[in-house]
Amino acid sequence: MFPLAALVAGACGGSDFIDPFDPSAVDGSADGRGSEANPDGPAPDPDAAQDGGDADSATFDGGFDAGFDSGTAPLLTSLGTAGPFVVLSGATVTNSGIGTVLLGDVGTTGPSIIGLTGPPTQPSGKTEINNARAIQAVLDVGTAYTTLSGKACPPANNLTGLDLGGMTLAPGVYCFSSSAGQIAGTTLTFDAKGDPNAVWVIQVGTALTVMDNANAVILGGPASLGCRIFWTTGTAVTLNGGVHYVGNLLASSEVSLLTNATVIPGRAFGQTAGVTLLNNTVSAAPCP
Repeated sequence: MFPLAALVAGACGGSDFIDPFDPSAVDGSADGRGSEANPDGPAPDPDAAQDGGDADSATFDGGFDAGFDSGTAPLLTSLGTAGPFVVLSGATVTNSGIGTVLLGDVGTTGPSIIGLTGPPTQPSGKTEINNARAIQAVLDVGTAYTTLSGKACPPANNLTGLDLGGMTLAPGVYCFSSSAGQIAGTTLTFDAKGDPNAVWVIQVGTALTVMDNANAVILGGPASLGCRIFWTTGTAVTLNGGVHYVGNLLASSEVSLLTNATVIPGRAFGQTAGVTLLNNTVSAAPCP
């Protein structure tokens, strides 16, 4: 299992700060690269990418002090009865790794759960197969998915065509009109800037694919803020080998966690298809 301390330490690797609360950073453009919208306002950051520039150099930093209120607390969306689950699916859950650790409940509305041995770690909680509790939990995931997908995404936070690797995201709503991805070995940082009630919503039109050994980490707050990160995808989520991610993964179809991928803290929910596991750790954390 990947140490949480190492996840947080890795946050220093982020380079792109997407900050929807800095008025000088929001240009209303669809690509969100921070060209100056107000000619009478502050001069553009010389280090920020201009339209047509290199996305890796975009820097939007509001310089928030500790204790800053991002105003995103109302974005927090209840998972309802799905909250205690770390893995939940609308089809078969399949585990192929003896080292899988699931700290929470596991459920499916499909016919079976394959390859899990039960407590203390596979899972640590209850196993629910096509019963009333599992059915209600999947319905509640669908409700949460609809709510989260309907949150307004500011034009400047449309990240379509950009890679998540190297970005630092302030609290808020972000969107991809189609697929989203993160290249191998990179770090995505969620910076709460000291806001204990920070919330992030990342809406992906189709699939989210994270390549080998990529990371997502929390900065500016406790690691448990991962419970306030929500990913919604129009199709599947795939975390490749050695990926260490955070947040609630709400896939419209399936979730695949490949060898040694972890979601700490977070959840893996596939609404209409299965969840595939291979020596993974998934651990939900209560919100601070």
